[in-house]
Amino acid sequence: MAEPNSHPAPDHRVLSTRGALALFTAASGALAAWTWTLGSHEFQRSLDQFPWFELMHGVTALGDGGFALVIVLWLALRGSTRTEWSVFVVGFAAAALIPQIGKNFIWPDAMRPYAAVQGVRLSQLLDPALYKSFPSGHSSVGAFFALFLAYRKPSWRWLYLGLGIAVGFSRLVLHFHWTEDVVAGWAVGLCAAWLAERTLGPKLDTHGTT
Repeated sequence: MAEPNSHPAPDHRVLSTRGALALFTAASGALAAWTWTLGSHEFQRSLDQFPWFELMHGVTALGDGGFALVIVLWLALRGSTRTEWSVFVVGFAAAALIPQIGKNFIWPDAMRPYAAVQGVRLSQLLDPALYKSFPSGHSSVGAFFALFLAYRKPSWRWLYLGLGIAVGFSRLVLHFHWTEDVVAGWAVGLCAAWLAERTLGPKLDTHGTT
């Protein structure tokens, strides 16, 4: 394993890391407070008042494997370095696989909201399993994509980070996940992006991220 780099990180990487922590922490706190105030079931019912239910299908697609192909194409077109490819492949694998381990081997009986809460609006386009809710894989991958892209294009970091949060929110609106599923997914994805950048990036390009 590569040794963490001891050189100071570029300012834009520090700002992207801090911005991600601040924004995702604020979003997590807001969702947790909202859920705690209403109760988890009533919180899910309240999301049916959100006006853009169908649009959330498009937002949630930003956290699946299909969007990874878009990033792969972008990396290829820009002539990405070996570092960028290594960081992307390893980080994406971690962000995608860790939630699957949790769902399938640790918490396989965790029921999804649309299966547990009566009267909520159901998606007619997507039909996931009734169980294996924790943690949210889309939220994890969406957060990974957000921070990975923020490191590459820091001037657009708030857009990317906002979209990462939107992916998690879409999972709530569509009633595929509970708040704790999404927050846990965000944590996994951000850690995957940061650790991949911190451990693999310095080995090849001698730069850090914090």
